[in-house]
Amino acid sequence: MFCECGCNEEAAVGSFKPGHDQKLRTALERRVGGLLALRLLVEAAESLAAGQSQPDAFARKVRTIFEQRDVKR
Repeated sequence: MFCECGCNEEAAVGSFKPGHDQKLRTALERRVGGLLALRLLVEAAESLAAGQSQPDAFARKVRTIFEQRDVKR
């Protein structure tokens, strides 16, 4: 099985090579603009999945998160 972080190396046990789960986490944080932005993204997805928000509201929230990331860069 290959490591799920995307390094294309073989993971002997589990889904990740040692430490590569953190490598993936930090890469995802960087892509969305940090840990707080990642939390907002997950919360928005949970709200959509629970039927507490509509797809258009979810899409607006996602756009806002990524636009804020782009402003910070």
